[in-house]
Amino acid sequence: MNYRALGNTGLQVSELSFGCAPLGNEYGELEEAEAVRSVWAALDGGVTCFDTSPYYGRTLSETRLGAALEGKRDQVVLATKGGRFDYALGNGFDFSRAGVKRMCEESLRRLRTDYLDIYQLHDIEFGDRRVVMEEGLEALRDLKQAGKVRCIGVTGYPPGLLREAAEACELDLVLSYCHYNLLNQRMQEMLVPLVSERGMGLMNGSVLHMGILSEGGPQAWHPAPARVKAAGRRAAQWCRERGACISDLAMQFAVANPAVSTTLMGARNAPEVRRTLEVACGEWDPELLAGVEEILAPVRDVEWESGRPEYFHPEAEPPDPAAEAGARLE
Repeated sequence: MNYRALGNTGLQVSELSFGCAPLGNEYGELEEAEAVRSVWAALDGGVTCFDTSPYYGRTLSETRLGAALEGKRDQVVLATKGGRFDYALGNGFDFSRAGVKRMCEESLRRLRTDYLDIYQLHDIEFGDRRVVMEEGLEALRDLKQAGKVRCIGVTGYPPGLLREAAEACELDLVLSYCHYNLLNQRMQEMLVPLVSERGMGLMNGSVLHMGILSEGGPQAWHPAPARVKAAGRRAAQWCRERGACISDLAMQFAVANPAVSTTLMGARNAPEVRRTLEVACGEWDPELLAGVEEILAPVRDVEWESGRPEYFHPEAEPPDPAAEAGARLE
């Protein structure tokens, strides 16, 4: 395992982090014991950064992670989020100053710790702009000043909104998802210059495009347009016919980005953790990559609508009609 600086925060993080959505059964049922084993497998493999949220499994992920890290808290960089706790746009989010601070206290209890290394507002495109930019960001500053958290940031789908938040507040890091991988690389232009200039950390999530770049394909709730999912299936088949795995290639491609502090992996169990750690830092086959890029070129950087209408990218497409209403996000 290699380690990288998390911007100018003073923290060093493993270049692969454990994305804890699977601990909340977001990608299929996971037994309690297997959840603990997956965390321990990551620790054994040199992973030091664990990223969760009360939204994953509606507190289940945080509860399981807190139990798995009992006695190991000082070995990890612990990250969670506030502001999002359910699906519904009308009542599944609370970015108010009081709400964010209350959610942080609840997360501390579930994670069995008295401080967080990283605390971020979760999926800010679902919040009222004024509330997010004024109350939510102010709550982060309050928590940092009080010593409850060491580093503060924001997460979300539209990279332009993440950039706006970073410009409005002295954030330590941002977490972008689905915007630097084989299907979408807009993070490079929208976020990398700013975070580099300001010495911020950059976390990259959903490098498998929430399952599209995997053998099993995406869950039914995935909001991507159908043509993006179809291209993903063709790319996976291309790799399979050559004795390769699309998810291995996707992880290797993402981890190689030197602008990223840490790349999140969403392994569902201990064997997947070990396999991901084994292949992620390897070198890809240039011919395999070229073939996949050609297949994906017609849908490169295609986005979907997410959050409140005012945050949509002009070229964003409506979610796939087959996707579940209020689709789950990273």
